[in-house]
Amino acid sequence: MALMGCVCTTFTACGGDDDDNVPGQDVSGTMKYFEPCFDWGANAGHVKAYMSGWELVEGSNDYALLYTNNKNTVTVEYGFFGGNKGLSMVVVDYITANANYIKSEIERRYNMTLAKDGEESQNGETTYYGYGVIGDRTIAVLVHSTSDTVRVIYGIPD
Repeated sequence: MALMGCVCTTFTACGGDDDDNVPGQDVSGTMKYFEPCFDWGANAGHVKAYMSGWELVEGSNDYALLYTNNKNTVTVEYGFFGGNKGLSMVVVDYITANANYIKSEIERRYNMTLAKDGEESQNGETTYYGYGVIGDRTIAVLVHSTSDTVRVIYGIPD
């Protein structure tokens, strides 16, 4: 899948530990699925409005916006590519070992099945992939997990 280009995974410190409403976490600190903006073709202004309440980590170029929640447990990167520079890729990184929960939520919410790509590596890395419809677009989904992180890539297939 060509959509796996260069993806920034910068984490920065922000906020105190007394925040009760952390996007991507429930108040007990348990990781939960985050629903990113899936308005394919939208401009950066639309995505910025959707992500109000998140910290914009990097947003200085025309091609990517990177956000983190105030506990640095979830980052979301939006990619704007193509002739109209509309939203065409979303990458969500979770600091969690619970890949099965994230995979199950994606399958349930978008009525798709994600297939396992080969065997688990020696480092405990596992990859799942599939296609589905989110909004009015067919998208490709890739879920890559390690022992302590889960990366979900949503993109418009070529």
